[in-house]
Amino acid sequence: IFAIWPGNQRNDYYKYYSFVYILINLVIYNILLTLNLIFTPRKIEIFIREVIFYFTEVAVTVKVLMIIIYRKKIIAIFYLMNCDEFRGEDSDTVNIVKNDNLIYKVGWIIYAVICNFAYTIITFLPVLMNFIWNTKLELPICRYYFLNDDIRNDYFVYWFIYQSFGIYGHMMYNVNVDTFIAGLILIAISQIKVLQFKLANLKMNATLKSQEEQEHLQILKLKKYLQHYDILLRYCSSVQEILDVVIFVQFGMASVIICVAMYGLLLTTTKERFVFMVFYFSTMLSQIFIPSFLGTRLFYESENLMFAAYNSEWIVRSEKFKLNLKLFMERAKSPIVLKGLKLFTLSLGSFTSIMKTAYSFLTLVKNVHDQQDEKI
Repeated sequence: IFAIWPGNQRNDYYKYYSFVYILINLVIYNILLTLNLIFTPRKIEIFIREVIFYFTEVAVTVKVLMIIIYRKKIIAIFYLMNCDEFRGEDSDTVNIVKNDNLIYKVGWIIYAVICNFAYTIITFLPVLMNFIWNTKLELPICRYYFLNDDIRNDYFVYWFIYQSFGIYGHMMYNVNVDTFIAGLILIAISQIKVLQFKLANLKMNATLKSQEEQEHLQILKLKKYLQHYDILLRYCSSVQEILDVVIFVQFGMASVIICVAMYGLLLTTTKERFVFMVFYFSTMLSQIFIPSFLGTRLFYESENLMFAAYNSEWIVRSEKFKLNLKLFMERAKSPIVLKGLKLFTLSLGSFTSIMKTAYSFLTLVKNVHDQQDEKI
């Protein structure tokens, strides 16, 4: 629908639709937003809102480009997701996968509902208030300061519809790409939990009496689990490849927006602006907290693979079995870590560092602002 993923469509009509939609709704939209930022009056109360929207659009654009540029690699990841190893082989492992899938679906619904509710407040609530109480109606995103008042007022309805239509598409880009990123990481966590369960329960089969049969079965199972681990590592490597730049840009833009929003909260004089700043601040926090939390979980769950392997019945096994298990444990000593351009890890530690930096920036700006007020 939003022109960046054709699904099963393979005809030229979709390519034309995609080109026109992205040109109007992303390229031209961002050009107008850039012109607006250039011509925005240099009053801090006004400028803060425009900066927040602009840096948000930078992050959205990078997410869209990720889907378009890495489409073939994303399809390859989908094929890995659809392999037999990722589906589970018994009721316990299937339930692990199903429970995590349910968590993802519920998370997507909650995120989509909240974003659509916020969109309704920003776009339709002012229209309703204008209709009932005849309040002044403003453009939902920005005032397009590069236009003179006559052009803005004469074509106000068209500008309003264009901005409303555009911001909804961008909001859905955020909803779907953010949850897509979280889903990729959650699937890796889910598969690690499946592997942990398999390795911890790699024990003797009471129905087999022969020691040779027991040994042969255990080695086959272990090799199967090692193949599962190898596919998981390839999956995580592919995920790292497509998320590398996006993680860096999203965390960078979110850091700027959080700093600006925190400063805006200090200068806010009206209830409407305060609510807007709180909403945007919370949104940016969620956009970097959720991936950071999942990245941390991925790190610790992958680290626990070594302990799961140690809990298997390896003492009475043959030297061949022990050698394979040792090789696996040596590899598992290096936990799976996702990074942003190899500069920082996707973890709660990075999230904490961003928040500390934002608070330090806020304290510095506040002190400068207070000193200027004293001089005045």
